[in-house]
Amino acid sequence: MIRKAYEIAAEAILERIQKSEWPVGTRLPSVEQLALLLNVGRSTIREALMSLKAHGWVDVRHGGGTFVLKDKESEQLWQAPEITDIQQLRAWLELRFMLETESAGLAAIRRNESNLQELHTIIDEMTTLQDEDLLEKSDIRFHIAVAEAAQNHLLVSTLQSLFQSMGSVMRESRRLWLFAEQTEAARLSEEHRQIVEAIQIGHADLAKERMASHLRKVEQVLHKL
Repeated sequence: MIRKAYEIAAEAILERIQKSEWPVGTRLPSVEQLALLLNVGRSTIREALMSLKAHGWVDVRHGGGTFVLKDKESEQLWQAPEITDIQQLRAWLELRFMLETESAGLAAIRRNESNLQELHTIIDEMTTLQDEDLLEKSDIRFHIAVAEAAQNHLLVSTLQSLFQSMGSVMRESRRLWLFAEQTEAARLSEEHRQIVEAIQIGHADLAKERMASHLRKVEQVLHKL
């Protein structure tokens, strides 16, 4: 399998982080500096950083740089269930539903302008992406960004661990749902926009309702698997 340029760049950056060349809490070199260091384009570096952010390695702050969050893999709280493990899959879906609906409600109450900007940026980015892997990472970033807007770091780390444990199942569900028809991908973006709209106007109950509706559709797709 031919690896994508951003995956190779992300691995190179991660290797330096794990070797403590860039310790936890430090700011990484700029996109331009990293591009020169790794001899790749700036767009490749941006994709690499987004990939690392999706997996919890770095925090990309718009206009503020990129900072290292961890230098070793966090222990996962859950073992990834097989798609055929209905009982474990149902437990995962129930946990995600509880965490993310409350996350959306809290985000509507606690979000700040930086949170809203991040959410809108992710949605705009998703409308331009065609690559399945990048779309998957952007979708995860969206749900993590909602948790970040709730201003609860334990909620953020719990969701990150949950998503990492369910990576293969989530990918399969997206292939069934998002990429069968372009209209499905467009509908997903619209559902995300509606969630952000409720968060932006500070309507906690509406944000929870829209997140719940969105997750029920994800659950229906996973049941088809």
